[in-house]
Amino acid sequence: MKTTLYVFSATGNSLTTATILSKKINAELVCVASTRALSEISENSDAVGFVFPVYYGNMPYPVREMITKMKFSQKPYIFTVATYRGHAGDVARRMDALLKTRGVTLSLSLGLPMPGNSFINKPETDRQYLAEQEANIEALLPALSAKEIRDYSADGAIKETPIDTANNFRGITAEDTCIGCGRCVRVCPMNNITLTNGKAVIGDRCATCLACFHWCPVEAIWMSKQENIARRSKYHHPDVTFEDIAGMKNK
Repeated sequence: MKTTLYVFSATGNSLTTATILSKKINAELVCVASTRALSEISENSDAVGFVFPVYYGNMPYPVREMITKMKFSQKPYIFTVATYRGHAGDVARRMDALLKTRGVTLSLSLGLPMPGNSFINKPETDRQYLAEQEANIEALLPALSAKEIRDYSADGAIKETPIDTANNFRGITAEDTCIGCGRCVRVCPMNNITLTNGKAVIGDRCATCLACFHWCPVEAIWMSKQENIARRSKYHHPDVTFEDIAGMKNK
């Protein structure tokens, strides 16, 4: 049985989760960011998984964008593993509704608690999530092995969230302290950042992944003007490097 696992990640929580999971279920790993240039994505696997972080109770925009281009040659077993700081929000219903526009349905939605890259947990909570990551992934395997199926049908319309479209609603900006190193350009999954006169300029097609904020070496990027998170500490999964995330656009 062929299994394909699509992953989107900005700071490494979902990348490490997908990497561990792919080895345990013998799945081929495909990075969502590497599919953006494709006009159509043909998928013929028996099982298809999506691993991504939860943003505002929703899937990241690049995941949504990719699925709208997917063409399924059969009715695969489809599952999600959403990494989250607090809870998985309404990801399951949103994913099922989106998949139905492609002629398929969501079979199973699972979640994994991890450190947040926007709002902040207590340090001891984040340490616990990291320490328990592999054990928590292991706990998901019985449901996947049994190919459990649950009904995620939405009753009525699902309310839109800001990340249903690509837009810089949080006002992410680069300040004059930017040194023009280009790391934010390389890591942006939307190719939404350019260098102008040696300074980073963040455009309007933003996925709110915050990779630019967390990987900026001189803290020149504001993620938000919201007081309690505007200058929060940088975060990335301890097992992930900048090159790992930047390289996802080419895998």
